[in-house]
Amino acid sequence: MIYPTRCRIVDADGEEFLPGLICRTPEISRPHIGKHGLAEMIDDGWTVRITLDDGNVIMGYECWWEPIEQGIEHV
Repeated sequence: MIYPTRCRIVDADGEEFLPGLICRTPEISRPHIGKHGLAEMIDDGWTVRITLDDGNVIMGYECWWEPIEQGIEHV
């Protein structure tokens, strides 16, 4: 993936991540589900910081998110 990239916070609760592993959406990210922002790789090359369009910041390890193509954002 090329950073920075536009993204959307998603609710992955109950979805199968890998065979036998079920996702759980962290509580910290629940208020942000459906919001859009900018995902940027920071520091060590393993940490993603997401600055949401409303100004909130959430780390990639605190949520489930997906990249979105610019110009194709659905609200």
